[in-house]
Amino acid sequence: MNVSMLLVSALLVLCTIIPFVILNKSGKGDLKLMSKEIKNLMVQTKLKFDLKESWGNSFIGLDSNNKKLLFSKVFDGVVALENIDINEVSNVKIVKKTYELRSKNKKETVLEKLDLEIGFLDHDKPTKALNFYDINSIYMEDYELVRAEKWNTAITGVLKTNIKRDQVA
Repeated sequence: MNVSMLLVSALLVLCTIIPFVILNKSGKGDLKLMSKEIKNLMVQTKLKFDLKESWGNSFIGLDSNNKKLLFSKVFDGVVALENIDINEVSNVKIVKKTYELRSKNKKETVLEKLDLEIGFLDHDKPTKALNFYDINSIYMEDYELVRAEKWNTAITGVLKTNIKRDQVA
């Protein structure tokens, strides 16, 4: 009797734990793939990030010595990498799209999309939108606006040092 009760208890515990383990492993597969791609690119281009951040399925890193910005995001097992030369950048701005949700005399502003838009000195080159948040792919916000503001400030700081250096030279 005790052995059968122990077996049933162990089986129930395994039935509840195994789905969590499987979900945890499947989510980390994409992150491992992205991490591997980033490390390969760092070795090839000899980047050393002064500032870097990873959240959800996204990564951003800044190498102020080499004036490079790296942004990466994973979509359905495919890693998208953006390697941007800051020497070619003219401006950076935050672009956010929101809508108002009204319910029972309350107005709530909902963030729909948040991008960090990079403009280039060469006006023929199209702007790049680094997507920090999209309600269609991620339903819960994770301080993306604070992140975007932080990175906007960091990149603008590197751009200002470029301008000062150009003026001195």
